[in-house]
Amino acid sequence: MAQVMSGWMTKVTSLDLKMFRCTFCDLRVEETHKSNIFIQNGELVSANDRPSLGFFIRVFNRGKWYYQSATDFDKIPQYIYDLIKLSETMPVEENQYVPPKDQGNHFLLKYDQVAVKNISLDKKLALVKSYLPLVDKIEFLKESRLRYADMYMLKYYKNSAGTSFAYDFNQAGFAFGGTLKKGDSLFTDGHNEYSANFTSLHNLDEKILKHFQEAKEFLDAKTVSPGKYRVVLSPEMVGVFTHESFGHKSEADFMLGDPEATKEWQMGKKVGASILSIVDSGAHLNTSGYCPIDDEGTPAKKNYLIKNGILSGRLHTTITAQALGEEATGNCRAMNFEFEPIVRMTSTYIEPGSDSLEDVFRKAGDGALYFDGVKHGTGGSTFTIAPTRAYLIKDGKLHEPVRVSVISGSVFETLNNIEAISNDFDLKSSAFGGCGKMEQFPLPVADGGPSILVNGMQVS
Repeated sequence: MAQVMSGWMTKVTSLDLKMFRCTFCDLRVEETHKSNIFIQNGELVSANDRPSLGFFIRVFNRGKWYYQSATDFDKIPQYIYDLIKLSETMPVEENQYVPPKDQGNHFLLKYDQVAVKNISLDKKLALVKSYLPLVDKIEFLKESRLRYADMYMLKYYKNSAGTSFAYDFNQAGFAFGGTLKKGDSLFTDGHNEYSANFTSLHNLDEKILKHFQEAKEFLDAKTVSPGKYRVVLSPEMVGVFTHESFGHKSEADFMLGDPEATKEWQMGKKVGASILSIVDSGAHLNTSGYCPIDDEGTPAKKNYLIKNGILSGRLHTTITAQALGEEATGNCRAMNFEFEPIVRMTSTYIEPGSDSLEDVFRKAGDGALYFDGVKHGTGGSTFTIAPTRAYLIKDGKLHEPVRVSVISGSVFETLNNIEAISNDFDLKSSAFGGCGKMEQFPLPVADGGPSILVNGMQVS
């Protein structure tokens, strides 16, 4: 902590929020350093560093919330006084919100030695350019896209109940994308890497070449006939499905003021196969979903959304938790200091099962399909996911590549049609993009799980 006790940190740690006459107030500070590099077809398109520093204040008084985001740290006390004055000019509203209790002091600074903010943009650009020779080594490569993105964030929080914390977040990612062309046949694919340590992104040449060696097999692949199939989804596919189709439905703010939604999502209801358990937790270090304490001071914990097929929980802020008579879960998050925190996912995944991947393939049977990689996906009561790669399964093994546009289905039908879950597990992270909700995009999250077998999924 001593290493960062300077400048704005000294000012905010010495500020006593208990001295302000209001029901509750809190302060969130975020200092971030981001870099982005993009090279297309060998030409540098962009390379930039973007530092930012600011804070977000919340005041709850006379039954209402009042917010302020700004960058002038000397004016923090005045901003709080102004919000309190504003509240005193407004009618009192009946609001049953009870300020949270003191959650203690937590200082979790882990990335000072490997922080990407300490690496020059020139070194980052040199890393990306080191992969340019691969363009001439990948057969049938028509277009190439090399991307790099990173972020270091130091977050500090305190509230009038006494809670305070500081933690840092560090990530870097590299992606080599390309379009292969053979005659009139095109296939777009890419290899992505993620790490909390910049040095791990070096020496990936062999992995990238192997990835595109496999990708060229799809140039001659036949297209699957539309219909319902037994399918095996890879951990990456499972993660996107879980996030898009069920994770968002578990965010409790969509239920407020909607009795029908509360009735549909009643705790204890059977919503999936008995072998299925879905979790959300921000405690996974070195992932893009790492959020050890949320933006109102609630520590991360393992939240079961589904346990053994039964609806067991949902994601909450303190506000939504109190409104529904439940407990806060550590899922109050904002994209950055300019936004108010709302209910958001962290790392969302299906827990591993008891079958080996080989057993899952055997159970799938001949003619089933295996999907890996995701182009894009959308969810809700129904979902649609466009996979990157698909394979026919035969004799308990991957047989030949095939082409598929999308898979789709009903969320609850799919959850109940899960027949097997493998004992492998992969929590997928990404330094590119993130989750979007209520104009807050992109928020870093992670998702994943084991491979799963689903019966009767629509394939087009």
